[in-house]
Amino acid sequence: MDRRSFIKCTLWGGLLLARSRNAWPAEGNSLEGEGPSKKFMIWDAHAHPPGLFSDRPDPTMVTLARMKQAGLKGSVLAAVGDYAVKGRSGMRGTSAKLDAERQLDQILSWMKSASLKQIRNLSDLTSLNTGVLGALLGIEGGDALEGRLENLDLFYEKYGVRIITLMHDSTNAIGRHQRAQPTGEGLTPFGEKVVERMNQLGMIIDVAHAETQTMRGVAALTKHPVVDSHTHPSVQKKPLSRQRTWEEMEWIAGTGGVVCTWPLFHQGRTNLLDWAGEVKTMQSRLGINHVGLGTDGSGHLPQTVEGYTHIGDLPKFISAMEKTGLAEEAIQAYLGGNFERVIRAVLK
Repeated sequence: MDRRSFIKCTLWGGLLLARSRNAWPAEGNSLEGEGPSKKFMIWDAHAHPPGLFSDRPDPTMVTLARMKQAGLKGSVLAAVGDYAVKGRSGMRGTSAKLDAERQLDQILSWMKSASLKQIRNLSDLTSLNTGVLGALLGIEGGDALEGRLENLDLFYEKYGVRIITLMHDSTNAIGRHQRAQPTGEGLTPFGEKVVERMNQLGMIIDVAHAETQTMRGVAALTKHPVVDSHTHPSVQKKPLSRQRTWEEMEWIAGTGGVVCTWPLFHQGRTNLLDWAGEVKTMQSRLGINHVGLGTDGSGHLPQTVEGYTHIGDLPKFISAMEKTGLAEEAIQAYLGGNFERVIRAVLK
């Protein structure tokens, strides 16, 4: 066994042991990457705690050690709302709502014994202490609502969910997802009610995974800024892809919202400098106030750009942005300033 394989096995052994103790994976001594950023305030607009819905090894795994290593102020921690619907292993025989509740209970149990503070309102955000990470609870996939607005209120009140990605890998009662065959249909009447109710409650609407007409309907209806929490601009637009066209991103910017980019390897964005150059291009076309970071950590990215394995490598990406000539204020806006602005604009 070579050194790299040994390190991977050691990390995953520690993860499984931590999970067996019903705790967040412990900090380790074998993490790689540069030191934490002390210059920038960083928010990750989309990540998943490990072990919520799959046992598949994932090098992008989010742990407290890696979040601290990157110098994060806070992160969205999302349950997945449609895995029960899709019949994923281990989720059969339960409803989307119950499975989302199971995952949220797990996140909350971890937070009791970790340096994490749940953000339910603006006072929680403004009172974050140094060394304590903010956690914004979310659900990726509005399937968990099961077509009932009262479930939206339940997730808001009982669990403190403050951001919902309207769809994930499934077309649902709200609208169509990005990989669905185009039909000309978009946001449904129930979806319109969800948007209106989320505006009323003070919940962030995430249009990641929403197909074009669904996203357009959200952007036209919402009274608050929306986000796409993990995507990237179209490099070579293909049908049913996770990329966004410039027109789609302009709709998001038009709400005052933020398009968050992720470290996914793709044709035309293969390394950290490509990713950084993409941010610079988005600055020129959308305005730097509408660009942000969403890593999809623990989201099983099939391949990440060269130089990035997990969020602990974020300081290396910051160096790449500096090399492209991005100004410090632009880097700060991208890393967390813009997403925190949306949080403050939406939360009550």
